[in-house]
Amino acid sequence: MARLQPLKDIQVLLVEDELDMAVLLTYLLENEGAAVTVTTTALEALQVLNKQRPQILLCNLRLPDLDGKALLEQVRQAPATASRQIPAIAVTSYSREYGEAAALKASFDYWLTKPIDPEPLVEAILQLVA
Repeated sequence: MARLQPLKDIQVLLVEDELDMAVLLTYLLENEGAAVTVTTTALEALQVLNKQRPQILLCNLRLPDLDGKALLEQVRQAPATASRQIPAIAVTSYSREYGEAAALKASFDYWLTKPIDPEPLVEAILQLVA
């Protein structure tokens, strides 16, 4: 029997500047039981991380202010906080420009290309927050 809402009670910080993709990912994640906070810029994400303790970061690599790699670099170099160790998934439409090796080298734990297939996303989140 399939699990209902496998992401129940998981707090996700979604950093996505493309409105359609933000809506789609939010719907997908909430449908699986996650609680989603959405920001459209890296600077907004940093503000959220200073106030909240999401369990995972799902981040577009191409953002209007800082790119996702620069955002994660700031998170990883922050003073010792719970956010510093947050698992992070990179998401991109630009797989040639931002390849998997570059994302993993930038301290992302997982890498997905758009369009997002829901099943690998859910599985990656479950593995990373376990």
